[in-house]
Amino acid sequence: MSLQYGRSQAAALIDGEDYEAAVTAATEAIAREPKNSEHWFERATALAWLERYDEACADFEQTKVLDVVTQVVEIEALDDGYFSSLLGAARGKDVAAGCTLLQRYATVWPEGRHVQDAQEWQERLRGERQSHFVKERLASD
Repeated sequence: MSLQYGRSQAAALIDGEDYEAAVTAATEAIAREPKNSEHWFERATALAWLERYDEACADFEQTKVLDVVTQVVEIEALDDGYFSSLLGAARGKDVAAGCTLLQRYATVWPEGRHVQDAQEWQERLRGERQSHFVKERLASD
């Protein structure tokens, strides 16, 4: 596989949609450089694509901790990836566990862009809020 200068093997594998191989490559990179936030971010991203959301959340959280020092990960991508993975994990659990998981967002990322989204999704999971798709369908019926 040919790599572009400055791109990791895991990043190239993610672009090629070979997520299992990307997890392996990122894990190997983490073993070599455990404090490099980029490796954790790449593994989290590949795990999210594989719908292994709980693992992805843990790696995104580790990325955030490490990136305070390394500052190599795009903060918006990290924020979005973390929230999406939390939501994916929450939707696969019972309502109480899903809501508890979504509450973690505000704890881990109190200044994040998805604080309100996390609150609204808790309401959706509890059946207190309809999605805009349901509202549109009800209005058209």
